[in-house]
Amino acid sequence: MTKNDYLKKVNEYECLDNDAKELLNDQIKAYYEAKECNIEKQTYNIGEKVKLKKGTLLHGTYKNIAGLKEIVKDGLISSWFIDGRLSKYPSSVGLWNLKKDYYLKDYIDYYSGGTILYSGLFEDGKATQKNQTSIIPYSEMNNIINIVSKINCHMWTMEQTKEARFMPSLVQDRIQIGIIFNGNNKYSSALLKGDILNPQNINDKEVKPFVNQNYYEKFIDHRNHKDDFFTDRESAILFGIPASLIEGVLVGRKYEKDVNSLSEIKKLIPDAYICNLDGKVIIGNK
Repeated sequence: MTKNDYLKKVNEYECLDNDAKELLNDQIKAYYEAKECNIEKQTYNIGEKVKLKKGTLLHGTYKNIAGLKEIVKDGLISSWFIDGRLSKYPSSVGLWNLKKDYYLKDYIDYYSGGTILYSGLFEDGKATQKNQTSIIPYSEMNNIINIVSKINCHMWTMEQTKEARFMPSLVQDRIQIGIIFNGNNKYSSALLKGDILNPQNINDKEVKPFVNQNYYEKFIDHRNHKDDFFTDRESAILFGIPASLIEGVLVGRKYEKDVNSLSEIKKLIPDAYICNLDGKVIIGNK
């Protein structure tokens, strides 16, 4: 589809008022400006450690090579405009948005762990209604008993982090492709103005048509009270983000050992580096 096709489709959505259509049209225009951009990207030699800057954007695709091909060809586009899949916010594409600088190795260790909820904290020996959440990195999982014993609470529960489920990780092999987008440029900044998870960009009323209506009330509550479950590590950008902003590809253990898959990835994105779960470059782009 072309830019005009997408703009035409926006006008066909009866659920959108004029303000919402204008907002979505602005996102499409920003997308196409970014699509034509030529920005300076991080470059690496084989064996170097990857360092991700604050603001780096990442996305995992469950379709792996097939998903990467689609994204390189057409960009990462929200389901409203491609397949109509039902989701909590079909208007937008989900990305992990780094809140600080990380070595990739440390970031993978962090998100391959678990998210823990401590319910009913005790203070001065008295029960409260307060809860607390935190992330336990993969490298600390063997110390789980020591960690939870330091928190006085009625109950604790734990689950995988969201990143561990949707990005290549140390705990599953289903996802073999993670895409690293450059988020530190004017084009990414323009696209992030349409981040529906940021209430400072789009208020509670304006965001309503872009969210699954069965989920809207819970969404608003969670968006305004983020914790380690409904995280502040995410962005959901209206319409999409173009392949021109890709600077690297993270592969899981299966693809790391598959010469054909690595070759195919490099042919798809010649100017991108390819790195592994150890946070090191296995195919450079210098």
